[in-house]
Amino acid sequence: MREQTTRRLAFVVLLLCGVCILFGYGGRVLAAAQPDRTNTIYLPIVPVRAPQTTSDLQIVHMGLYQSVQSQSNGVTLVAHKPAMLRVYAQSTTSSGPILADVTVVAERDGQIIGSQTITPHTVSSTPSADNLDSTFNFELPLEWLSGEITLTATIDDQDLLAEPNEANNAMRMTFAFQAVPPLDLTIVPIHYIDTVTGVTFAEPGHDPVSDWLLSAFPVSEINVTIHTPITFRGDLRQGDEWQRLLEELTDVWTAEVGAQSPHAYFGLIPNRGLGGESWFEGGVSGFGWNGLRVSVGLDVGEETAATAGHELGHNFGRDHAPCGNPSNIDPHFPYPDASIGVYGVDTTDETLLDPALTRDMMSYCGPEWVSDYTYEGLLQDQMQQGTRARLSDDGLLIRASLDGAAVTMHSVYRVERSFQSRESSGSYQVELFNADGESLGVFPAELYEAEETGVSASMLLAYAPGIAADEAVARVQFVKDGRIIAERAIDGVQEIK
Repeated sequence: MREQTTRRLAFVVLLLCGVCILFGYGGRVLAAAQPDRTNTIYLPIVPVRAPQTTSDLQIVHMGLYQSVQSQSNGVTLVAHKPAMLRVYAQSTTSSGPILADVTVVAERDGQIIGSQTITPHTVSSTPSADNLDSTFNFELPLEWLSGEITLTATIDDQDLLAEPNEANNAMRMTFAFQAVPPLDLTIVPIHYIDTVTGVTFAEPGHDPVSDWLLSAFPVSEINVTIHTPITFRGDLRQGDEWQRLLEELTDVWTAEVGAQSPHAYFGLIPNRGLGGESWFEGGVSGFGWNGLRVSVGLDVGEETAATAGHELGHNFGRDHAPCGNPSNIDPHFPYPDASIGVYGVDTTDETLLDPALTRDMMSYCGPEWVSDYTYEGLLQDQMQQGTRARLSDDGLLIRASLDGAAVTMHSVYRVERSFQSRESSGSYQVELFNADGESLGVFPAELYEAEETGVSASMLLAYAPGIAADEAVARVQFVKDGRIIAERAIDGVQEIK
């Protein structure tokens, strides 16, 4: 009985303790103040790859463009000329667009010289030459563009995207650049007095052509000089007046830089008078020697640069491309309708030029650009002209114009400074005689021609080295295949200092 009572008391005590504990949780629990133990913890950032999919990323091609480029990168690259690298990155996926970045690393002589990255954007499933937006396009630093460099393009180089094949994410290619002499260009403003209307057309000297030439021609530098104006009085609606203007500018060029110099002179003819009137009604808009760096052309706004490119192309030895019915067509031009043949890029504004829509600048069709065929021809001429040896002997420079069988002799110049040498490729010669009829020597003469629809001109040019100043030249003969075609007595020579 006593034991049972004790058990009941114990049960009551335990019950009361439980009630106290239960009600105690409903009130405030106070604790001693704790010291501030705030700490900054740095955790490593670990790239987390997306779950593996059936998508695969790869680099399938690289193309390096300056003005124009073939799919095989066969067009010569010019040192320090702006260049765009097109990286053909491809995604094979059925799960929607894939975003990825592409990095290009440049090496020279085994040493890394720099890198560029294009941040993630959509990778095309069908990158192609005809769609600039389908490729990753890099404007390469000029300091990369010389000698020989190796470029490695990698897609997803941080390996953020899981792929079934990681081995095709990079491509490595080596490119070589050729150093090309700069083009020296003098723009000669023509003050044109139109004898039909009596209006004088004159513009301040300016340069509307060199930007386009830098983009289209295989040079990285053009040294432009604005000449003092020269005045021409005549009627440029007539073809023979274009010939006369070209010959007058040729005399200026000969006197100032010497015949056969690589320095180009381009006469810029205005087409707007002070009252806004225009004299040009269609027809010839430019004229230049083939193989001799003198030409003239109209200042007609946006088309001026392409006109200059066409005429300078003749100066660089290029004939016409077959479109627009020009005369003197290059029989070796490789593409129908003067197509540029392969894709071009104008790097000044990253414009893609489609060969199906764009015509070679040596044709009469547009829009104009340069084909790979013409580009390589221009490059060859610039390399030959810019590196040809110069003669230091004093001598005489003799020039004559041809019009059918008629030959008109021009002034004879004495050259007292270096002269650009050139081997004659024709059958013309010039022979000089003194007052006693004794021959002072026979020298090769070169035939130069200019031809556009409706106008043509021919000129003979000869250099006679080693003719001393005290040797009086009394007579000049031009000879073709051993037959005298022109002869003239002279009473003095003009000096070229």
